[in-house]
Amino acid sequence: MAEVYQARAKATTQRSPGEPEEVVLKRLHPSFRADAAYVKSFVDEAKLTVRLRHPNIVRTFRLFKAGQDYLMVQELVSGRTLGFMQGLLRQVGTSMPPEASCYIAWCVLKALDYLHRAKVGENGANIIHRDVNPNNILLSVQGDVKLTDFGVAEVEGMMQGEAGAMRGTMAYMSPEQVLGQPVDTRTDLYAVGIILWELFANRRLYGETGEAELALKVRDARVPLLSSLNLGLPDYSVQLVRKALFADRAKRFQTAAEFIKALETLAQRAGWPLTVEALRPLLGG
Repeated sequence: MAEVYQARAKATTQRSPGEPEEVVLKRLHPSFRADAAYVKSFVDEAKLTVRLRHPNIVRTFRLFKAGQDYLMVQELVSGRTLGFMQGLLRQVGTSMPPEASCYIAWCVLKALDYLHRAKVGENGANIIHRDVNPNNILLSVQGDVKLTDFGVAEVEGMMQGEAGAMRGTMAYMSPEQVLGQPVDTRTDLYAVGIILWELFANRRLYGETGEAELALKVRDARVPLLSSLNLGLPDYSVQLVRKALFADRAKRFQTAAEFIKALETLAQRAGWPLTVEALRPLLGG
């Protein structure tokens, strides 16, 4: 629904505090600017994300309108998406280092822990991203890991559309999400579980399949145990990912903080650094 540009501010441009000279300019696609629902969705995303301040979340500096165009100014992250990096590694027959996988998931969960605690509105509602997937995770050339794209985010069912509407990327949805049921913050944690499974396994969880078949697999949480893939991973990593991907949300990690603690235990037991050093093989350092 939007076009994205790298932009440089003119000397006369009025910038927000902390806004750098080089930014990303996100413009609502002209074909949608006459549609009130799309305009509201775009504006709601900007109003939500402009409040967020976390090192693992792409910052939105401001929203403005120029003529008929709706635009938001966002942080420029020089790098690639996690999805691009996964595809590249598979193409060259190389696996993501397990310590890098653990660190990336840990950073995303840090962002979600902040997001899920960032109460908004008069009633202090929870924020749910609803579309945590590798293409919405950015890896910078410096080793930053940042979550982006809050276009379908929900504030306790009060953001865009109706509560329970199926919005997001199906291959990373939770069973309750694909069923169109009301979701909570545990849906975001389930998506991180899928991402971590794929990073450890170096393959897509559901592979190439039709939408109807994919929906059934997601609904039934058809997830092979990592131990069945003979990857040589620590036993605790297998148990951790299994817990993250139970169909019954009551059996999963209940908070991002709980998931973070489990990853920290895994890193400690395996001797993996939870710092940018874990990404050095990807950064060429």
